[in-house]
Parts: sequence; structure tokens; C-alpha cells
Amino acid sequence: MILEALTPIFAIILLGFLISRTSISSQEVWQGLERLTYYLFFPALLVGRLSQTNFEVNELLEIGYVLGFALFVFTILFTGLRKFIARDQGSLSSVYQGSIRFNTYIGLACVEALYGDNGLSLAALCLVVYIPLVNVLSVISISASGGGNRWVVVTGSVLTNPLVLACLIGMGLSFYNVEVPDLGWEIIEVLSRPALPLGLLAVGAGIHFVAFGDQTWQLVVALFCKLLAFPALVVVATLLFKMAPGLSAVLLLLTCLPAPPSAYILARQLGGNVSLMANIITLQTLFAFFTIPLWIDIGDRFLWLNLIL
Repeated sequence: MILEALTPIFAIILLGFLISRTSISSQEVWQGLERLTYYLFFPALLVGRLSQTNFEVNELLEIGYVLGFALFVFTILFTGLRKFIARDQGSLSSVYQGSIRFNTYIGLACVEALYGDNGLSLAALCLVVYIPLVNVLSVISISASGGGNRWVVVTGSVLTNPLVLACLIGMGLSFYNVEVPDLGWEIIEVLSRPALPLGLLAVGAGIHFVAFGDQTWQLVVALFCKLLAFPALVVVATLLFKMAPGLSAVLLLLTCLPAPPSAYILARQLGGNVSLMANIITLQTLFAFFTIPLWIDIGDRFLWLNLIL
């Protein structure tokens, strides 16, 4: 059942990859399509879902505790083993980014396929906490060797992130019971429909292979950390903090996703290892087809322990 739900998602990613290699498309077209999806369609989807969701502040705190614990433990372990991972800061930061960030397009499509509208609402709550945390940590990892003005970049990127802003707007509409005219809801609904399919096509178009060179070890570490080690830490954290099973399953799904194209952009802006980051994103996207079902199954089988522990 899990594979049946996920196969269309990865088929659309493959379709995007194939279309991007034909004469009917160009890099400019895909860049424009991704910008529209990122700044308009996905925010509309998040505003629509969250504005109609009744949530509590305790849910955000719970997400913060679980993610904070998992990221703290992972960062300590990663820092302690940094000499065995990479010699230069650029490569080290790219592996770190690839280990903690996730592709929102794939994530929300998977959540909708498996958990429906309620799952999307829970995923949107996770984004409010998850996106700022990983953006800050990613810039810290790149800026460890210096560069104070880089904090201006990360502060601006977090405060102006359209997904974070959309989540905050949707939560505000819900919390204050703001009455939006029916025409407004209809416009938001229409704009949200292309978000998931166009986002997945853009993921496929963004797959690029760069010569591996001497990157093999860093790629193995990034695959292991993102697709296996970090999700395992999240499972431990959800059990430790007794997170509700539904929220646990959604959060676990988000944490086992491949790194996003935005990680490549950040690496390019702040001096990370760009070619390594591109290869990490590509390989994680390919291998995630096999590991995501594993973590979904683990979530369904074991996270119910929160109810009895």
C-alpha cells in the first residue's frame, strides 16, 4: 500500500527529469516554474490548509522539543566526527546541510498521499519549526570559518521565506477566526491545486549528475546520515517526548526526505562545496524511493508506543 501511494509521486519526478532533457523545455522555463511554485502555489496550499485547522501552541512546542533534541544530538555527533568526514569546511557544511534539510515538494506530496488533508495540516505546523531551525544551523555550518555578513543572508532568508510566512498567515487566520470571503477561499483553492504536481516535476528537472571525483566518502556519509541516522534520532526523540502518533508519523516522514535544491543555492551563496551538494541532492532523491517506505512502515508500526509508554 505504501509503495502504491508513493510510486505516482516518484513517477512524476521521473517525468520531470525526462521532460527537462527534451527540446520542449529550457532551464529558464523550469526556473520560472519553480519560482511560481515556491512563491505562489505552495504558500496558497499552506494558507488554505492551516487556516482551516484547529491547532494548539503545545503542538508547536512538542515539535520544537523533538526536532531540537534530534538536531542537537546529531550536530554534536557530526562535529565530533568531522575530521573523518571531510577536511575542508565547504565540503563539511555541504554534508551537514544534506543531512538535516528536506525537500518540501516531495514531503507534502507524500503526506497528502498517505495522510490526506489532516496530514498536510500537521506537516504545515512542522514547517513553521523545521525550516527556520535547519536554515540557521546550515548557515552556522558554512560560517564556522568566518564571515559575519552571512548572518544577514540567513536572517533575511528565514524572515522572508514564503513557506514560513504562509504558515504564519494560515495559523493567524485560524487562531483569530478571521472570516475570509468565499471568493478569497476559491482563489486560494485554485492556486493550491498545481502546487504538488508542479513541485514534483521541478524536483525531477533539478536532478543533475556531476563528476564524483574524490567525493565518494562524503556522499556515502550524506546518504547514511539523511536517510538512516537522522530519522532514527527523530524516532528516539518522539518516543522520549511521547509525541502523538499522527504528528510523529508526519514529522518522521519529513525528516527522512532528501535534501532540497535550496541547499545547493545556499552552498553557492555562502561558499560551500557546490558540486558535492549537487551530487548529494541527486543521489538522496534517487535512494529515497527505497528508504522512505521503510521509515513510513517504522512509523506505522512503532510510534504507537507513545500511547502506552
